[in-house]
Amino acid sequence: MNRRNFFYNIPAIFFLLIPFLLHTAHSQLSAQPFELMAVSDLVRIFEDGYNLPPGKDTLKLFGIRGEVISGQGIIRTRKNLTNVTLKTGELNDFSKGIPLPSGIVQLNFVGSVPIMKNTPNQPDRVLIRKTPARFPDFLMPEMEIDVPGKTIKAFWISISIPEECLAGDYESLIRVKCDQGERSLPLQLKVYPFNLPKERHLKVTEWYTTDHFKKFHDIDEKYSEKWFNMLRRYADNMVQHRQNVFQVPMSSIGISQSGDGTFLFDFTRFDQIAQVFWDTGKMDFLETGELARFGDKGWSDTEIHLRSFELTDLKSGQKITLPGDGVIPHLLPAFENHLKEKGWLSKALFHIKDEPSLHNAIAWAEMSRYMHRYAPDLRRIDAIETSYILDEDILEIAVPKLDAFRSWHPSFEEWADRGNELWFYTVGIYQGSLLPNKTIDVPLIDARLLHWLNYRFDATGYLHWGWNQWYTSDPFIEIGEHVGDGWHVYPSKDGVINSLRWEQMRNGIQDYEYFVMLEDKIGHLKDSLGASFDWIDPKQRGKEIAAQVVPDLKEHTHDPDLLYKAKREVLKELFLLEASPKTYVQTDPWVNSEITNHSSVAVYGWAEPGSRVDINGTEIPVDERGLFLEQFGGDFIDPTKIPLGYQIRIRVVKGIDSKEIIRPFRVEY
Repeated sequence: MNRRNFFYNIPAIFFLLIPFLLHTAHSQLSAQPFELMAVSDLVRIFEDGYNLPPGKDTLKLFGIRGEVISGQGIIRTRKNLTNVTLKTGELNDFSKGIPLPSGIVQLNFVGSVPIMKNTPNQPDRVLIRKTPARFPDFLMPEMEIDVPGKTIKAFWISISIPEECLAGDYESLIRVKCDQGERSLPLQLKVYPFNLPKERHLKVTEWYTTDHFKKFHDIDEKYSEKWFNMLRRYADNMVQHRQNVFQVPMSSIGISQSGDGTFLFDFTRFDQIAQVFWDTGKMDFLETGELARFGDKGWSDTEIHLRSFELTDLKSGQKITLPGDGVIPHLLPAFENHLKEKGWLSKALFHIKDEPSLHNAIAWAEMSRYMHRYAPDLRRIDAIETSYILDEDILEIAVPKLDAFRSWHPSFEEWADRGNELWFYTVGIYQGSLLPNKTIDVPLIDARLLHWLNYRFDATGYLHWGWNQWYTSDPFIEIGEHVGDGWHVYPSKDGVINSLRWEQMRNGIQDYEYFVMLEDKIGHLKDSLGASFDWIDPKQRGKEIAAQVVPDLKEHTHDPDLLYKAKREVLKELFLLEASPKTYVQTDPWVNSEITNHSSVAVYGWAEPGSRVDINGTEIPVDERGLFLEQFGGDFIDPTKIPLGYQIRIRVVKGIDSKEIIRPFRVEY
């Protein structure tokens, strides 16, 4: 029966029923108490639906073995919901019949905090919402909640992909159940056959405090068993988020003086605190200091002084206070020797005085030399807001604030090229509107992009002052002048509660490791090929990909799809390097550079010897080492045929195996 006759034979009453059926279907859908959708984990979902992004009917995630990945969904309510719970079943690869282990999935509702005033010095275009408003920021510990009608409730999913699992495509359902009904959201997880490095290549420190143990954890006695148990929970949370540098205060060193004036130093408490973090098995560096202070005017003072010390006079049994120049010449040699005995000296980072700027840089330099005189093997580190001290041999690890990092980047880069170490730090105020930050009212993706900047600009560490600086009466209600920048976890009696920013910071550190994986693979290839291939830059390909997300220090994307596209591109490059015939391609200028239609692009490449290579349809000679070279120049780009850009296509064939590598460029005519 042809199509025309088919429709003629349908009873007329069917067409009369269509409006009724559509209305019924719509009514049934509208009668549902709530609907579920998947959204990106890189955006904040406001409870009132402000700027709600488009949702999807399936939550699709990907990652590699050993990685912790995040996803987000939303519950859009039509009526009040009571006793709402989240649950998911096993993730199963049905083609293999093998499920992932239970317990690797964590589901949390997302809680919001009130913000009455936006971050200072940020223009409207940077803020995701003007205040006052409630901003989503923490993972609720409650497993059962009520949700008001006509609101949006976000929920967060974290999946810890096992290190030994099989690569594959896994599926499950996220079930939302309440007294008013139940619905499910399909969950798909793609696991790629790579392992996240166990070694942590990016140095990361978040400064914590134990001053709040009494107020928020109900722990009275310092250094009690309960005190150390809570510190262990802090340390565990830090390493779960890939922090690998920890602080131990110099104030934990007991100091006394005998009757003949001899100083005695008790490192018991210092060692106990350090051991809590070492015992995690995932901390790499110990951070300590400071023994100096600014003058009476604080940060703006041009002077920096030694701090004084309170110690026990063993002769009288009384507490006495001595000036710094009477104690430090004895303390620092003893401290350095103790670190050597413990095997910690090479892992120790020592602060002089935090945040020197140009007005007190001379005083800071003098203080650094003074400390170095008594502990010459201690590596010095400080957060700085000046490039002056780079010109002197007074600092091993420079940590400029991100705006200073941008302003004086050539100086910092040159300094790092001389064998020094370069990090950066952020703070919620006075940083500038063109740089990513971690306050609650800027895009959530910023917390992740910071570590793309680390790789893109060769900054091997990141420092932040506020892990748990809960200086308000209730951090869930009073966010403080730094708009949440003072803490990336929230307090609970039994430990801490993670924020979205803390989760995305971990994800960004894992992204950094993707780039390290690619760099290592290219580096090993370079080492295997010999001196003729010294032109290979193991970092270039990773930086080209990172530049799609953070093109420079003045621009970065807020598009979640672009970030995940770039992350997949790293995985694609890892696959390409493994696939036969093995090939490596590097261009000058970088991929995605802007060129004119009269520019030259040089292509450098290596292919397995015996391979045949053609570029843009022209066969290119390959020597016995596998080296091939080509240059495109002149008017090789025809604007009538390629109006939006230019691609160099490299096709490599060996036997029955072949691969194609594409390198795009932007064209300015």
